[in-house]
Amino acid sequence: MITLSNVSKKFTFYSKGRSLLSRAVTGAMRKKKAPEIICALNDINIDIKKGEIVGLIGANGSGKSTLLKIISGIYKPTTGAIRISGDITALLQSGDIFSPDLSVRDNIFLYGAIMGLDRKDVRKRLKKIIDFAGVGDFVDSEARILSLGMEERLAFSIVIQASRDILLFDEIFATGDRNFTSEGFKVIEEFKKMKKTIVISSHDLDIVRRLCDRVILLDKGRVAAFEHTGAAIDKYISLVKDSRRE
Repeated sequence: MITLSNVSKKFTFYSKGRSLLSRAVTGAMRKKKAPEIICALNDINIDIKKGEIVGLIGANGSGKSTLLKIISGIYKPTTGAIRISGDITALLQSGDIFSPDLSVRDNIFLYGAIMGLDRKDVRKRLKKIIDFAGVGDFVDSEARILSLGMEERLAFSIVIQASRDILLFDEIFATGDRNFTSEGFKVIEEFKKMKKTIVISSHDLDIVRRLCDRVILLDKGRVAAFEHTGAAIDKYISLVKDSRRE
């Protein structure tokens, strides 16, 4: 369903150098700096099967979001090959999901279009989207009044209505309340019965334990483990303990 072979991703950053004020105070001359190259992912080899729910864990900066963006097609790999069988829907942003000046209703149609739903599809699913997201009282108000949690719940509600073969989620339950998390679990478990393939990045190991069949553990841009959930989480906990001793 999702295969990455020898995938690496590098980013190049160009330093702006020291400010005029800094150079005036210190008397230092401006020096040209070579571009800095950051390897966010290094030689990634993974094979995710149809119908699997796969967790993605690791410390901040380990490459989780970059990997999801590679799979979703937002980023192209610097090297390596990707093979994907099926349509993908991804919910990767945190905040700034919707246009604040448009109504919640208009944002549903706009975001639905981004997720691959035409206006007819959105109209057909509009009540389900509004009811699941719990935004019925705000549907004709500007989206700026929505909290971050409400935005993410609404985005999740639209994404699940798009109902693609492959779904990618980045910290989707991070800002939600218990009710949203519980309802979200039910949706994902239902998708599992439908043999949809799901990748969930999360710092919440309880969520990963409950939902995932296997887990990818990233460490400094490399795959440190890709195995059954319990074993991968144990390795992650061990890595965290080792890093604290250093």
